[in-house]
Order: sequence, then C-alpha cells, then structure tokens
Amino acid sequence: MEKALSSIKKYKKEAILGPIFKMLEVFFELITPFLMRFIVNEGINVATPENLWPIIYPSLIILGLCILGFLSTLVCQYFASVATWGCGEDIRNRLYLKIGSLSSKEINKIGANTLVTVVTNDVLKVQNGISMAIRLALRAPCLVIGALVCSFILNWQIDLIFLAIIPLIIIVYFVVLKYSTRQLTKVQKRTDEITQIASDSLRGTRVIKGFNKENETENRFNKETEGYFKESKTNAFLNAIINPFTFLVINTAITLIIVFSGNLVFQVGDTSFIASGDLVALVSYLNQILIALVVVCNLVVIFTKAFASNKRINKVFSIETSIINNKKYDKIDINDSEELYKFENVSLSYGNDINVVENISFTINKGETIGIVGGTGSGKSTLVRLLNRFFDPTSGEIFYKGVNLKDYDLDIYKDEIGFVPQKNVLFRGTIRSNFELSKEGINDIDIEEALKFAEAYDFVNAKKEKYDEEVKEGGKNFSGGQRQRLCIARAIIKSPEVLIMDDSTSALDNITERNIRNNISKRKGLTTIIISQKISSVHQADKILVIDNGKLIDIGSHNELIERCEFYKDMAISQSR
Repeated sequence: MEKALSSIKKYKKEAILGPIFKMLEVFFELITPFLMRFIVNEGINVATPENLWPIIYPSLIILGLCILGFLSTLVCQYFASVATWGCGEDIRNRLYLKIGSLSSKEINKIGANTLVTVVTNDVLKVQNGISMAIRLALRAPCLVIGALVCSFILNWQIDLIFLAIIPLIIIVYFVVLKYSTRQLTKVQKRTDEITQIASDSLRGTRVIKGFNKENETENRFNKETEGYFKESKTNAFLNAIINPFTFLVINTAITLIIVFSGNLVFQVGDTSFIASGDLVALVSYLNQILIALVVVCNLVVIFTKAFASNKRINKVFSIETSIINNKKYDKIDINDSEELYKFENVSLSYGNDINVVENISFTINKGETIGIVGGTGSGKSTLVRLLNRFFDPTSGEIFYKGVNLKDYDLDIYKDEIGFVPQKNVLFRGTIRSNFELSKEGINDIDIEEALKFAEAYDFVNAKKEKYDEEVKEGGKNFSGGQRQRLCIARAIIKSPEVLIMDDSTSALDNITERNIRNNISKRKGLTTIIISQKISSVHQADKILVIDNGKLIDIGSHNELIERCEFYKDMAISQSR
C-alpha cells in the first residue's frame, strides 16, 4: 500500500545532508559558551589596555563559528526546501492519480469536498512536518543533550537541576500531544463540513436566492463555524500552554542556579568554587536548553497536525478501487449489426440491500440507436453508469463485443465510447482545451466537424477568438443550450464507436435537437444510446427500453410500445398534451 511519507525516498540525499549540516551548527553553538567562559575567566584578567588580544582572539573565533553556523543553516534550509516542496508535489500527484483511479462508489463514500481538503490542506501540513523534521527534529534534542553534557563538564551538581526539569517537561508534552491529536481530528471533521456547506452554497446560489433562504443557509454555516471555533479554541489552548509552561520551568531553573551558586562565586579556595565564567557558561547552556525546548514544543504542535493529516492521506491511499482494469482483451473489431452489448440479469445496489436496477436483460447491436426512457428515479442514469463502467454490477454480467466488460481493457474501452453527461461539465480554459480532453492532437478541421455535428459551429465561429475562446469556470459564459452542444461536440470529436447521451438535449430547442438526431443517423457504424424523459427525443430510435422502478418493463420501437405498453403510452400522451 502506498504511504504519503514514501515520497521522501526520492529525496534521500536532501533528507540526510540537511540534518548533518544542522548538526554542524549545533556543534558550533555548543563551543561558543566555552569560549565565553575563557574570555571571562582568563582573557579579562590577562588583557591590558595595551594588549587586548586575549579578548580579541577568542572573540574572533566566536565570530567565525557564528559565520560557519550561519552558512551551515543556509545549506540545511536549502536541502529542506527542496525535499519539502518536492515531497509535496509528489504526494499531490500520487493523490490525484489515486483519486482518478477510484470509482464513483469510492468517491461518493469519501466525499468530494473531503478529498479536496486532503489534497490541499492535509498535504500542506505534511509538507510543514517534513520541513521541520529536516531542519529542527534532530537539532532541538541534540542541542539539549549537548548542553547537558557541557554543563556536566563544567559543574555536575548544577547539572542535576537541568536533569530534574527535563522529565517534567516531557510528561507535559506527552499529555498535550495525546489530547491535542484527538482534538485535531474533530477540527478536521469540522473543516470538511464547512467546505461542504460553502461548496453547496456557491453552486446553488441562485436556488438559495430564489427560495429566499439566505438567512437559513447563513445560520447553518454560522452553526458549523461556531463549532469549528470551539473545537479549534480547545486545540489552540492545549498547544498554547506548552510555551508558557516551558518558560516557567526554565526560568525557575535559572533562578535556582543563581541562588544555589551565587554565594559560591567569590568563595576563593572553597572546593565548591564556581568561577564567574563558569556561571556565565552554565546560564548560556540553560538558555540554549530553553530555546531548544520551546522549539520542541512547537514541533509537538506541528507534528501533531502532520501526523493527523498523514493518517487522512494514507486512508485515501489505502482505498482499493472496485473497478479493476483486467486487460484480458485488447481492441476487438466487429461488423455492423453484430451484438455490441449484452446485459444478462444485471442488478446494482449502491452499498445496501436495495437494488436500484434489478434483473435487467437486453442486447444492443452495433450501429443501432437505442432509447432509454422512464420516470425520475427509475434507474436510467444507473444504466448509464453501468455502460460507462463507473460501477460494476452487483449481480449479473455485461458483455461487450462478446466478452465480459470487466475483462475488456478499460483504457481502450473509454477511447471507444463518447459520453455526454446529464450535467454539462466544461472546464476552465478554452474551447480547444476542453476538446483536447477527449482527443489529443486535434486540429481546426476536427473541431469544425465536431461543432457542426453538434449544431454549435455558428455561435462558436461568431466568437472573437473562435476555437480559442475562453471558457470560464463551469462554462458560465455560455448558455445552458450552448454548453450542451459543446459537450456533444467534445464527445463526438474522437469519433467514438458508441455515443452515450444522458438526457443531454434537455436545454435544446426542438429544431436543434432534430438536426443533431439527423447528424447522428448519418454517422455509419455509430451506436447511439439516448437516455431521456422526453418521448420526442427517442421516438425515432431502433429500440426503446422502458424502465420503471429499476425494472425493464418493455422493449420495442415507438409504434410497438404505443400499441402494447400502457406505461409508455401514458408518457407519450401526457407529453403530447
């Protein structure tokens, strides 16, 4: 199974060299108090106004160590940046591919808005965790340990004060980490819910305004943000107490050291003598420990968020798609009028015991035009999902060109079908870039033919930029009918063997719809499957499937169904009225 942090393998060099250079900085930092001790104990006593070199020499060495430490830090920061952003890019790319491989079943189960949050927010937190791990994860503990060792060399008795405070701080960190992780999970769930509400509100702005429900929507959003505020406040409080607690403990320790050792500084000859320089060095090491522990407490907060986000990312990676590309059969060619599709007792349920379609059986021959009609919720769109292989049947089999559809190479199959969805989906870019989603390497002639087929050539050619006309987000700069025709053109531009149209002419006027049907009939070898609630859209089809409550109640031509199918006849009469 893929893991988010496996991306670090691509940046082993940066992940190793970064901490090494950081350790060099720690080494230079630990030497500095010894030089300060020498200046206070030896240099000041030896130096004279005429000879300041006993002070200048060690000061220059300290300056040199500072410069070397600065350069080491720069190198570490560079390696950390390369690894951090490189890992972030790799994780996002792998997540995008993983999400793209999931079927509609898995995506619906997780939630599209949750996936967006994972790809953006959670990956960013993992990136931050990787950056801190390379830059500071080793530096902080090594600086604490190094400072403790150096202070032990100077005075082991005072070092006991240092050692006494470390376990206390670690216990507090552990407790905070434990509860903060739980709280962060609640915050992330609130974030997903807020994203969902905001997304729904933006998509349905006109509906909300049309029903005058702005206040209700705002109240719902406010309720979620209030919950988010409360959860975040609790989490922030847990994280906020670490820094003040660390400062309190360290400053208390400094006070104890000064009180303990202050009366010994000038007791010359006493075995407990502490030189002024030693005291300066000890306080310096204690300050280093203070800074390091403050860094550690911040790392605890960052790593808590990173671990929680890493868990969510790995959860996405762990999902196995139910749609597997077996690739047992490559492209198969058949002749016109030969059997293209065969449904044998096909049933499908969406994760429960209720079948949306049940025991559906029918055949479609190559070159036929098939209509599928039925009321709202009858199962028409479910058949479309099965034909597109967005879902596999819960029971029964679907055969395509004589072989089980599950065994047909899915990539080749997708190239052989053109799909026009019920919702007109256009992507931000240009008309050309939208068409290139269907077929790469298209030229202007291909685009022109597709637009003429979809009765879209005139309004596109009237645009200033023509095929390179901008398409705004969701295609909002085009009308509903124009978007439908562009979607039809995009599906037909790759010259598919099968054209599946899921209620994709609902926004067209009767003349335009008739012209598109005529263009479809002129395409030799094209198998067309039209799903619609309008009898007028399918009445010229070779065969019409009538679906009601998930069951196939009749198959036949328009005239045959008018004679023998009461359900179809009632639909036709009601629509003609």
